[in-house]
Amino acid sequence: MDTLIALIGASSGGSFLAIGAAANARLRITLKSAIAAATINFMVGSLTLTLLILLGIFGTQHLDRLTQVPWWAFLSGLLGAVYVTLNTIIIPKLGLTTTALAVVCSQMIGSLLIDQWGWLGVTPHPISPSRIVAIALLLIAVALTQFDRDHRRNTL
Repeated sequence: MDTLIALIGASSGGSFLAIGAAANARLRITLKSAIAAATINFMVGSLTLTLLILLGIFGTQHLDRLTQVPWWAFLSGLLGAVYVTLNTIIIPKLGLTTTALAVVCSQMIGSLLIDQWGWLGVTPHPISPSRIVAIALLLIAVALTQFDRDHRRNTL
């Protein structure tokens, strides 16, 4: 049952990413700035997380252990800012579906490599034929959505 709950949570998170990406694209259009849109995104997110910590919603947080965290773990904030900013710029050009598929595809390729060699402290999970097929199918999906988009543009 734990796996089912985890899959439901991951799926919900994925739909939240799509909604958030569309909202950020709208923010960019209104503010005429991808950086401003990404900044608003992170300000609201930071305020939300701070409130959750202060309210103790998720129990005690061990922030006193920050000095034990490897330096590279703090890159996640930088990478998140780059990701949100790039999405905010790219979505109006490619559309949300193609952008999301391209993100998932590149995320899968990166995950496959990290899993294979256990980089960044992740437990190794070897590359398998089914994982390779899954990535190939994602690449096909990206190509098909872009082809469909280009085809519709040329027929209008």
